[in-house]
Amino acid sequence: MPPQSFDPATATAVLKAAKFPRSGEPNDPELVSYAERTVASWMRRGQHDRLHARALADFLYKAAAKTYHCQAILRCLLKVLTALGNYTDAERALVTYLDLADKGRVRAQKGSAFVDIDNALTTVETAAEGLQMLVRYVRDAGKAKEMAEILRGWIVVASAAGDSQTNVAADKETSIQEAVGSNKSKVLSTSWTAVGSAYTLVARSALNNSARDADADSARLAFDMALTFDENSTETLYEYSLLLAEFYRDLDGAEDLVRKGREVDAGHLGLAHILALILSAKEKHSEAREVCRSVVQDTTGEQRKRMTLVEKRVVLQLRMTEIGLIEMTEGVQAALENVSDGLFAVYNELFTWDEDTVESQIHEASTSAISFPQPREKNLEKEKTRYDVVPAVSVPAIAVTDDNGQEGGEPIGDDDEDEFQRDVAPSPFSNPSSTSNSSGRKPLSNTEKQILDNIPQDLISNTSNIPTAILADMRISSQKSRSLLPKKSLILPRSIRRRLSDASIRSRMSSRQPITAASIIEKNKGGANRVLRNSLSVDDTQLKNISMQCLREVWLLVAGLFRRREKWNECAAAIAEATKLGGAKEDTFTERGFLMHAEDRIVDAMEAFEAALTVSIDYVPAIVGISTVLLSLPDKEQPMARDRAFVLLETTTKLEGWDFSEAWMLLGDIYESIGSEEQVRESWWRCVQLEETRPVRRWRVAWMWDTVP
Repeated sequence: MPPQSFDPATATAVLKAAKFPRSGEPNDPELVSYAERTVASWMRRGQHDRLHARALADFLYKAAAKTYHCQAILRCLLKVLTALGNYTDAERALVTYLDLADKGRVRAQKGSAFVDIDNALTTVETAAEGLQMLVRYVRDAGKAKEMAEILRGWIVVASAAGDSQTNVAADKETSIQEAVGSNKSKVLSTSWTAVGSAYTLVARSALNNSARDADADSARLAFDMALTFDENSTETLYEYSLLLAEFYRDLDGAEDLVRKGREVDAGHLGLAHILALILSAKEKHSEAREVCRSVVQDTTGEQRKRMTLVEKRVVLQLRMTEIGLIEMTEGVQAALENVSDGLFAVYNELFTWDEDTVESQIHEASTSAISFPQPREKNLEKEKTRYDVVPAVSVPAIAVTDDNGQEGGEPIGDDDEDEFQRDVAPSPFSNPSSTSNSSGRKPLSNTEKQILDNIPQDLISNTSNIPTAILADMRISSQKSRSLLPKKSLILPRSIRRRLSDASIRSRMSSRQPITAASIIEKNKGGANRVLRNSLSVDDTQLKNISMQCLREVWLLVAGLFRRREKWNECAAAIAEATKLGGAKEDTFTERGFLMHAEDRIVDAMEAFEAALTVSIDYVPAIVGISTVLLSLPDKEQPMARDRAFVLLETTTKLEGWDFSEAWMLLGDIYESIGSEEQVRESWWRCVQLEETRPVRRWRVAWMWDTVP
């Protein structure tokens, strides 16, 4: 029998009949039981019952006002608010729930007790759900670590309790949560997995290498504990394998876990992506390509329509990884030939639907194995804080001048803070007037216009093969190109792997049929230039923004391919397409900086990298790019340039760039120039270690809940 949908009329009648309990009395059992049954039924309906989600949340808020210290209502609220993407209220519900649980446990030890208090195992299960919400969607490392410590304490309590433990003060035989409750071993395994995921997030945010190693060790111990309770948990095997590959570079151990997980669940997309990256790091490129190809081909037709949004994104990421493998084995031209027929085609199938299909894709229940987060409400504050601190960075400013000693280029203006924040998607409760236009493309900000206006005319002088719309949006200045510094080192950020520089690959590339941005757009104009076929309502904001983000990632990948193929015009056009799908941000500024550097436009490259760091001060590719430019300046500029590059690189290798081999290589070059032999050996040895286990793309792209390519 299919689960029944939420009935507002019945809910209203239950609320009217319920009475607030007197002192020492339990809460209304009819109300609590109805709330639990309704939420359980709604979650079984999953993504097909979006229409009742907010009405159900309203009912639970009113039910909370009709009860006193009722953990069951708070538990239901946590599930529904997480599914709705209201992580602020979900976090409050979680904190209140655990506070009541802790007080109930203390009072029980003293011989008295609250009424309607969940048992230890139910508390552990709920806390684990809340912790996963903090890790995957809120992504606050501090809160995640604090909650992980609380959960570990409750795991100890639940482990010591017997399987037959009942509630502290009330018999809950009528409770759906108790009747359908998970097996104890499975709950403890899930809980330890949540703890491991939290420490993995903390390790990624660590401020130094020693703290990162300690947090990674804590995550590893948690995953080991999870496997002792359920050795076949695919989520544990997935998270654990990514930890081993990313932090320990244990490719063999990670591969063993991945293959074991795929034996349990061959359709787990995250495990397939990790396996492809592991095989690429082991130089088994053909096998890695086959993994990507088979997964993408197997997820077709009706199966793709039933996928959650994050599953669709993982499929697209697998295709992008396959494009990277094609570039590595066959050259850039071969990769470009697969972009139009392969990458954009997959995107169109995944993110272009009929009206009925769009309706069924928005809501994803919190019980789903994977679900995509709504934009975080904290993003605005985080971006404001990051933007505010930029002017206070105490590093020497390097002025890039031309041959006459004059400063080149236009400075990046200090725009209002919201110039870089207006592209953040509105919350599900936002006003319709605050949403972007139906085309999915936002107007350019002042900073974007200033950067785009600084592109010299001859950068894309041959415009015959570029659509007029792209040229208009790029705001190309009619001024002539400024004179540049003498050519120094024009190599992009150094890497030990320079596979594409091989003469045989270049000869194969030159013999292929040319691929242009115009041809890609023309061939895929049925979907590649539009986010969705159908107009979107305010309720479809999440779908719209995720599809835009994915298409933006695709265009940036295409821009990098064109740049490495030395097709500057097409690279600029691809960057412009990415900019129109989310505004000028750190990734588009950085890609533009690499393009300018490849074209010997040192002044423009510096401006673009500086703009990227203005948006995100710790964006590692931009730091590597600007450091490369600084270290290539003439000898008279070198002392100050080297000092600033040293500050940037030494900081980033301790923070976000700890696994960027290019950053370690550049830092070693600086140490070599000042004669610090010990630091040179340490930096270059770290670079070698990273390169020996380096996949075709960063390990982090295999984390299913990451929105950054």
